[in-house]
Amino acid sequence: MANWNGAVASREEVREQKRRAALRVASRIFNEKGYHATSLDEVADDIGVTKTALYYYFKNKEQLLYECMKLTYNCGQTARLETEAMDGSAFEKLQFLYGRFMELLMEERGVYTTMANIRALPEEAQQELIERRRQLDRYSRMLIEKAIEEGAIRSVDTRITSNFFLGAVNWILRWHTEDDAMTPKEVSAHFLDLFMNGIVKRD
Repeated sequence: MANWNGAVASREEVREQKRRAALRVASRIFNEKGYHATSLDEVADDIGVTKTALYYYFKNKEQLLYECMKLTYNCGQTARLETEAMDGSAFEKLQFLYGRFMELLMEERGVYTTMANIRALPEEAQQELIERRRQLDRYSRMLIEKAIEEGAIRSVDTRITSNFFLGAVNWILRWHTEDDAMTPKEVSAHFLDLFMNGIVKRD
């Protein structure tokens, strides 16, 4: 069978493109209305397909939510792995970790995570996602601790600080839209400035 030397997308590539488009739409609606207030009919209508067609990609609404949430957690994992691979001080890595995490979230358009969303999933999926968040939190706390030791930031409670960062980043998905006047990089830079410098005017 001719493959047109890659000039024409394969059936698998087309399927993945459609699946990814469905995740973006579902994530947006889940973020706007909440998981429990959203129906598969609504997601299908917004995409422009039947609910039956949606079942070709996702067996039920739980799986759709799970795949949307995986997008979010994959962004955190990617940011962490890229940070681990780079050189630099703990403070530089901390800034890169969160800057990259925020940019990826706004580009990939996952679902913002809440315990209500996680608890809507089967037990195995719940444990997987909770553990993935803990991994990112542990790495974040480690960088904060090392940045304190370096003297780059003042002595703060690492647990509270890491949860503050992660919570603020997560909430971006609740309000940021693809047609926002600011680019993901601009939003990320502004957040990093607030994270690192606060809002109090200094001489």
